[in-house]
Amino acid sequence: REAIASACRPYALSDWSVAEMAALGQGHRYRARSQVLSAGGLPASSLWLLVRGRVSLGKRDAGGRWWQSKELNAGEWIDVSSAWMGESHPETALALAPVMVHEFPVEEVVGHCLNDAALVRVLLACVAAQARGATLQKQALLTKDTHARLAAWLLDCCQAQGCDHGQQFLLRQHKKDLASQLGITPETLSRCLRQLQEQGLLEMDGYRMRLTDIGVMRELAERKPPRYMR
Repeated sequence: REAIASACRPYALSDWSVAEMAALGQGHRYRARSQVLSAGGLPASSLWLLVRGRVSLGKRDAGGRWWQSKELNAGEWIDVSSAWMGESHPETALALAPVMVHEFPVEEVVGHCLNDAALVRVLLACVAAQARGATLQKQALLTKDTHARLAAWLLDCCQAQGCDHGQQFLLRQHKKDLASQLGITPETLSRCLRQLQEQGLLEMDGYRMRLTDIGVMRELAERKPPRYMR
């Protein structure tokens, strides 16, 4: 129930709605490094919610290298969109640790939505949020330089862990996965992190980080690359 409530924020579902949703479908457990969902293949018929653990979304290239687009934590939808369209999953989901996920068959969800208008609005908002997030991520790759994308990610990570100014937060994913998520190489990521440290904007101790100037970091996150002359 906590995972359902978390996945639907900032909208609040009634206790009744949460309980009814929790009763739909069933839970599944996966070992670390196992595949939870597979890109392509048969059309999706269920919504998938991460209840416990961490999952990496992405795809493998022709050489078998994994390219992560996003890392998910408990209380986030793995795929809340595909089943509504009867399309296959757009990305593969890999378990980064032992995970529990909950599968909601879309036909059962539809039947419940007939008597719960609030749930309809919340699920529409969840689908829209994922679509908007994908658009913003694509725009960032096209319109922001490497340092701006990294600064925005660090700010989001800090906020997601509830850290105030000057508090430490954890980098909970491997740097190679973060690099692919930002569309850069691991070497470029290491260089950018080192430059932020040299500028006094970031302190690092292994995977522990602290942003020393949130205001400047926000300015950096919004910086646009210079336009090229034709």
